[in-house]
Amino acid sequence: MPGVLLNSTPELNRYTQGQTETLLDARLTIGLSTDNVFVIDGFQFQLGNQPVAKEDSIVPLPGAHGPRPHLSSGTHEIEVLKDGSFINMEGMQSVELRDAAWEMIWREGSSAGLVICGFSLGEDARRNDLLLEKGLVYLTWPVWSKDGLKEHQEIKASAEMRYRGYENERDTALEKMGGETNLLQKALYFRKAAAATEKMDITGLHNMADIPLVDDVLEIGEGLQMVRTGTVWSKNGSFSETFRARSQKLLGSVTLC
Repeated sequence: MPGVLLNSTPELNRYTQGQTETLLDARLTIGLSTDNVFVIDGFQFQLGNQPVAKEDSIVPLPGAHGPRPHLSSGTHEIEVLKDGSFINMEGMQSVELRDAAWEMIWREGSSAGLVICGFSLGEDARRNDLLLEKGLVYLTWPVWSKDGLKEHQEIKASAEMRYRGYENERDTALEKMGGETNLLQKALYFRKAAAATEKMDITGLHNMADIPLVDDVLEIGEGLQMVRTGTVWSKNGSFSETFRARSQKLLGSVTLC
C-alpha cells in the first residue's frame, strides 16, 4: 500500500496515525535577511493520516523517495484548505500550493523527528526583488515527543542554572582582577575566571539551542509537539541522488500562527 512502510517504528506509526484533525495555519517568510523579507500569509493545511493513493500524483519527499525510506512514515495526504496571499504593486496576489503530501521522519529511540510537507507551486510569486520561484516547495518543522521534550527541557534548565552560576563566578573574578594592583593576586583572579569559563563550556548549554521552550511548540496529535518555526526550501532533481548532487536551496522560514 502506498505510504505505508512495514519497517517503520512504532513511534512513527503512532504519531502519523494521530494526525486526524491537525490544522496548520502557516505564514511563509521568504528571504534570509531580516531587513528584506517577503511575507506570504493565510495558508491553511490539514494533515491526513491516510497514505497517498497514487504516488505519481504528488511531489517527491526526501525520506520516502530518498536513500533512507525506512526512516519515513511514507507519503500521506495534505488537504490545502486556504491559499496564501500577499500584496504587491498590482494589489492582492494569491499563492496556490498543490500536489501536496507530507511525511514524518523519525529515528527509532529518538525523542525528536521532522515533519516535511511538499508542494508544487505553479507560478512565481514575487514582491520587489524577492522571489518564490515556481517548482517544488518544502516546509519542514522539528517535532518532539511530549515526554522527550519535557525531559530535554529539564536538562536544559539545569544546565542553564549551572551556566549562570559559573558566569557570575567569572564576572566577579574579572571585576576583582581589573581593580587589583598586586600582580600575584591579579594572576589568581585570572585563573579563577578561566576555570569558571571552562566550567561554563562543560555544561553543554551551547549544544542545547535547538531545544524549544514550552511556548515555542504546538501539540499535534496525542503526545507529539511541533516547533512553531520551521524552514522553507526548494529542490531540483531526485532525492535518490548523492548529497553533493542535490540542488536544495534554503528560501526562508515558516511560522505556525
